[in-house]
Formats: sequence, structure tokens, C-alpha cells
Amino acid sequence: MDRYQLFHRIAVNSDLSSMGSVLRQAVVHLMRVFNAERGAYFAAGPGGLRPLAALNHSGADIAQPHRQFPTEVLQRILVNSKPLRGDMPRLVSEPGTTGRGAIMRFMAAPAIVDRRVIGVLYLERHYQNPSFRQEELDIAEHTLEDVQKLLNSSRDYEKKSFELDTIKSRMAMSQVHLISQHPTMLNLFRYIQKLAKVPSTVLIRGESGTGKELVARAIYELGDYQGPFISMNCGAIEPNLLKSELFGSLKGSFTGAHKDRPGLFKKAENGVLFMDEIGDMPTDMQVALLRTLECGEILPVGGDAPHRVNTRVVAATHRNLRDMTAQGQFRNDLYQRLKGLTLEVPPLRERRTDIPHLCQHFLKKYNERLGLEFKGLRPEALELLTALSYEAGNVRELEHMIERAMVFEDDDELIGPDHLLMREEPAPTASGGEMAPFAPGGPTFEERMSRHAVKILKEAIRACKGNKTKAMKRLGLSRSTFYGMLNRYGLSTAGEET
Repeated sequence: MDRYQLFHRIAVNSDLSSMGSVLRQAVVHLMRVFNAERGAYFAAGPGGLRPLAALNHSGADIAQPHRQFPTEVLQRILVNSKPLRGDMPRLVSEPGTTGRGAIMRFMAAPAIVDRRVIGVLYLERHYQNPSFRQEELDIAEHTLEDVQKLLNSSRDYEKKSFELDTIKSRMAMSQVHLISQHPTMLNLFRYIQKLAKVPSTVLIRGESGTGKELVARAIYELGDYQGPFISMNCGAIEPNLLKSELFGSLKGSFTGAHKDRPGLFKKAENGVLFMDEIGDMPTDMQVALLRTLECGEILPVGGDAPHRVNTRVVAATHRNLRDMTAQGQFRNDLYQRLKGLTLEVPPLRERRTDIPHLCQHFLKKYNERLGLEFKGLRPEALELLTALSYEAGNVRELEHMIERAMVFEDDDELIGPDHLLMREEPAPTASGGEMAPFAPGGPTFEERMSRHAVKILKEAIRACKGNKTKAMKRLGLSRSTFYGMLNRYGLSTAGEET
């Protein structure tokens, strides 16, 4: 078979949108043509050789390819950029034997692009067969050149497909009010899309204000539900009322129960019940909830027969349930039931690149709600917002700052930094402690803001072990702004840049 027939077979049998498929078919058909027992393709990169396809004579994948193929031969191809063929001893094992030495015939050829080795093809056949000929090695080299053209097309296709999927994800996220372009959030959204299609219980973990309820609503809106989305906070309901609130009550079951009353599980039937702050649920109610999650049944207060319900539960918490379980504050059996499908919502300080996009989203939202026409934020206002820690409220905290500034800002178009922070918010004193709330005769707003900025700068430099360049990047400030603030607040000698 000549190289053109071989290439045709590879192309016909490959999924041309997948680089992995093209490489696998290349190895498969080269093995068939040359009667090889084993074959592999290793990609060459900064981290060394990485196996992309490794097959035995039956077409099955070979486990741990790095240990199965001769590293010295592969490395020699990388160094010399020249093909190699020959015979070498190798330990072989057959059914019923402990293994024995044999002479194996091999050939290896480099895949070269722009005079650089980007991969190595390795073929090996049984010692009872003749050694590989130069003609076979030539065909393998030419086939690799042809396959590389397919790989280039596949690589471009995969890149464009990934970019298209990312754009689609961002558009779909905005439809369910999740505003982000950060890779972590895009990955989270892909999990949300998968979880929306199944009825399993989900646990959402994240700090206060990160958007846990938005994630729960996204699961609901992307799913196929006939019932409603109902949200409740486990810590906002009196413990003695929580059972009737969740499971309902029958007439006469307690004083004031003048009629049957459905609970939230019944109201949310065929939909989603979002149980926020589930870590605040009393222990006795955790037992009842576990039974409902496992059996799909509820027992109303005053009832003697359970009722079947088809309600999906999505729970959320800002607390560490594992630590609470270890301390006896949360039931281990309920924790085990909840933790199987867990989503982590990252805090805003870990995705600061989202802050400008969130600001524009909130500007649009409150422009429409308040009848305003703000166009954006001044650079110094955006730098201030990017530098904050958001340990108190994350995205919710940012939203409230934007809303407050839009109400009090004198400029009709751009928001400055003056009204982003409330005067009664704590700010650090010169000694590093927290100041008392704003009082007449106390420090001015500018003084309090300056002290807050000093604390942020010091914390960033300390966290970066004195490396100011790293601190500047962590805060998301430009070099001129960062060093200008250091000089302004007398911090130019704080730490030593490494």
C-alpha cells in the first residue's frame, strides 16, 4: 500500500474535528500496514513526551505508555530529529509463562513542523517478523507529514469550537443573570447545565453574597420543571415552626390550625425548593429532611400517613458542614447525603477580573430602576472597587456600593470614588485596629478612606512577602497608581521588592 492509500484510510476513518481521533487512526492503520504488534504517538512539549495514542495488536489502549515503550529511543529521536529503525531486546510475557527475553523489531519517526520535532511515532513488531525496511520508514515519515495537515485543521476546529462554546456559555449565563467571564465561573456554569438535566439533590457552597441563590435559580431555569421555584432560609424561621413550614400541617394539629395548610415541599412540587443556609437547620429537623430526601415522602404536622412529593431540593450554605459534622453540630448522615453533588461558588476577590463587568451590569440595572443615565465609572473608582477585599458581602456588597454611589453622585454620567464607601463602615486606625462608627467631630470621609486604603496596601504587601510587584498585580492596580499611593501614604519603604 502506498502513502496516498494509507492517508486516505486514515482520513476516512477519523473524526476530523478531533485531534485525538486522527492520531489514533494513524497509529491503527500504520500498525496494520506494517504488521506491528504495538504502536504509539507521543507529543513533544516543554514537559517532555506525552502519549496521545498507545495501542496493542488488538487495538486496545496500553496502560502506562511511558513504562511500556523504550524511552531512550524516543529521546534519541527528539535530540537528532531523524528516524530510527533496528532490533532491540525486550521482555515479553505469554499466557502461562513468567516472561522471557526476545528481540523486537522497531522503528521510530519524528513529526516535524517548522524544523521542530513536535511528536514521535513508534512501531514495534514481533521478533519472528523481519526487521523494518527503509522503504517502510520512508512511508511512515511521509504519512506523518500528511497527517499533520489533518491535525492542523483539527486543531483550528477544536480551538474555534472551544471559543464558540465559551461565547455560548457567556450568553446563556447572562440569560440566567450570572455575569462573569472568569474561567472558574465558566466551568461552574458547565456543571450547572449538566445538573439542570437530572433530579439529584445539590449542595451549593460559597461565602455570603457570592450568588448561591442565582446558581440555584439557574439550575431551575435551565431544567424542565412544571412546578415553581421556591426559596426559603433555614435560619430565618423559628425552629418550632420550621417543620410545619416545610411539611405542612393538618387542621386542629395545634392551636390556631383552623384548616389544612400545605408546606413548602408541597407548594414546590414538580419544581425546586431552594433551602438556603441549611447549616442553621435544627438537628431534629435534619432527621426529618433526610427521610424526605431518601424516600420522597413528607409527614405533615398532625398527620399519621406520609404523602409522596416530587420536589427537587437545592441546598446552600456559607458554613463548613464537614467541620460542623466533626463538632456534632450537623448530622453526618445528612451531610453525606448532600455532599455528593457539590458546587463551589468562588468569592469575588478570587475573580477580580469580573468586577468591571459586574459594575456595568449593576449600572444598567439601576439606571433602569432609578431612571438615571450613568455611563460608567471613573478610573479611580474602578481601581478602588478592584482593590477591596469583599470579605463581608462579595457580589452583593459590590452591588450595594454601586447603587449607593448612583444615588448620591453629583455627576450625571460618571461615578467617582467619593460615595462608594459608607462613612459608618469600619476603617483601620493608625494602630491597625478598627475604628468606631462615624461620629461628629471624628475623622473626615477622606481620612477614613485613606486609612482603609493603607490597610489594603499593607495587607497585600504582607501577603506577597514584601514583593510590591506581586502586590500590585494582586490588587489589579496600574504601576503608576500603585506606586503613587505608596508615596502618598508613606508606604514606599514597606517591605522590600524581590
